[in-house]
Amino acid sequence: MTYAVISCRKCRRQRVIDRSAASSVCPYCSTAAEHKGLAVKFEHRDQKVVRDALTRLHPVDAPEKKKREVDSDPLSTLVYRYENCTDPQKRMELISKGLTELCGTFTLEDVERIDEKNAEKLLSAMLELCFVYEVEYGRYRA
Repeated sequence: MTYAVISCRKCRRQRVIDRSAASSVCPYCSTAAEHKGLAVKFEHRDQKVVRDALTRLHPVDAPEKKKREVDSDPLSTLVYRYENCTDPQKRMELISKGLTELCGTFTLEDVERIDEKNAEKLLSAMLELCFVYEVEYGRYRA
């Protein structure tokens, strides 16, 4: 019994076949193929040796293409998350934790950069619900 590395006629992916069988089905595209007439890339009696050869031809741990890194502005990301959140308490929690992470302590002006119209209402509601506390006059922290 011998094994071989061949390429599928349809999807062109390489795979291992048992040469004693007359045909096989590609595990990638489900195309049936007669073994007679297929181009053999590598052949050996030991299946492990053939699998190792296939791995050397196409390493499993090949480095993936690096995704493009996006250098986004943290404040604009916070504003986007705030605008797309529908729960009022979650919105206040986003603002309080987000501004604390960005600024350490934040002011009313920082809240206005996120929601200009409702900044004062938001800040008073966050204080009332204990999302933030006043560290010093006019400076807040989550």
